[in-house]
Amino acid sequence: MTNESIYKRLAQAEAMANAQKAELMETLRAAYERACADENAEEAAELARKIRNKLLDNSDKEMSLDRLGLDTSSATKFIASLGKIFTGEWAKYRQLLRELPEQEGFPFNIEFPTPPDSEEVTNEPT
Repeated sequence: MTNESIYKRLAQAEAMANAQKAELMETLRAAYERACADENAEEAAELARKIRNKLLDNSDKEMSLDRLGLDTSSATKFIASLGKIFTGEWAKYRQLLRELPEQEGFPFNIEFPTPPDSEEVTNEPT
């Protein structure tokens, strides 16, 4: 392997690491706060949506069929347990995330919802 190919691979690895770092939640939050401070509505809106999308992605596991505790002992109980899931706390949380861009004050003054099993402050992105 030549020095040139080693440097090329290192540059590619660094570019990949930088791309992943840019998607970290703390990096997104800091960028969002900067955009708000700079009153850059377009960037703040884009970053708020990225934060929202990561929160939705993180909550996907809470809505997976194997974690929902469906009662399959009868069709009636199964349908009733499905109803509880679609109106449950995680479903409400995810809907609030989807409605984030509709909040009054978007994109500068928004309230990120708190996940149901979390005790974090609701006005802070998680």
